Amino acid sequence: MPEEEEGAPCLLCLATASGLPLFCRPPRPQLPFSLVGALHGVHLFGAMEGAELRQAATPTAHVTWGTYGNSISLILLSPSPAPARILDSAFGAMVLVLGLDELVPVRNVERLKRDLRDRLQRFGGAAHTDLCCLCFGSGGFGGSVLGTPRWGALSGADSAPLRALMMTSSWGGGANGRGPAARDLPVFLPNSSPQVPHRLLLLRLLPGLLLALLCGPRPSLQLLLAQLLPQFWGPLLEQLRGCARPRPPPMPPEVLGYLLIHRGQTHSGISKGAGQGGSLPPHLRAAALRNLQKLLAPQYRPELGGRGSPPGLRLCYVSLPTHTGCCLLRPELLLLLLLPPGTPRDPLNPTAMRVLSALSCG
Repeated sequence: MPEEEEGAPCLLCLATASGLPLFCRPPRPQLPFSLVGALHGVHLFGAMEGAELRQAATPTAHVTWGTYGNSISLILLSPSPAPARILDSAFGAMVLVLGLDELVPVRNVERLKRDLRDRLQRFGGAAHTDLCCLCFGSGGFGGSVLGTPRWGALSGADSAPLRALMMTSSWGGGANGRGPAARDLPVFLPNSSPQVPHRLLLLRLLPGLLLALLCGPRPSLQLLLAQLLPQFWGPLLEQLRGCARPRPPPMPPEVLGYLLIHRGQTHSGISKGAGQGGSLPPHLRAAALRNLQKLLAPQYRPELGGRGSPPGLRLCYVSLPTHTGCCLLRPELLLLLLLPPGTPRDPLNPTAMRVLSALSCG
């Protein structure tokens, strides 16, 4: 701690996902950003290694960490040991002033849907139409469409082809694709107005989230992109990102830990509660994964000096007293798994496929 802070505790509030400081109390003097990042990084490193780091001591200060709702992290620096409940009290004070919905992700899906429908109506009014909808990909809200009342009143003969057009592969690979940011398509409504031309405006807010408007000559696409989208939807994009992103299936419960190297990127994780009878405690699993990588990976990965995968070889494993190690090979990836001891070989391949699916890389 800086000398001028000695004798006074310092409370930091950070955004968990980014580690960016939201506020500091007392506000002066501010801690260097590099120190804030280091404190947050130490906590993240401990979590990746399977350790729930709550307190630590340095020669000049005591540090206490707390994470709330996967969105807010609090860090307390004090000259003497401080109980962790101080952070709980600080978070409670934040909830008292701001409310829980301002601090953690919205969990009430039905309330969020109502809010989105209200915003759609106001957005449609500004865009001179009452036919608007949000189309979520296969993950968000179960792949549903949220629309204004008039959109919901469209007959099946009109709404079905509209939805098919919105989700077609010509729209940049569908709702989850990476197509153009916007399209302006001439359409007719087969049931209600088969002879009157309309414009179907498709705006990709996020991967997996389309905004659609059925309107006349107004508004122009330029007006929508330059003014109305930022005004009505810009503030909600981060909140909607989690709804639009397809949710992967859960990790198989028997997996103790994993290491995935996919197209040069590495992902790893430790499952705290998995396994049988504590045969391989969580704090030893990261080291076991590293040993498994040293043992198996170099034999089959050319970039690591190995001879490459023999034809047809996709999976190998090693059985140890404390765990079973599994190695799945593909041209573009390497997956290492830790499983309970005595796991038979037969279910290893489907288990590995389920892990890949859970990691959204299969």
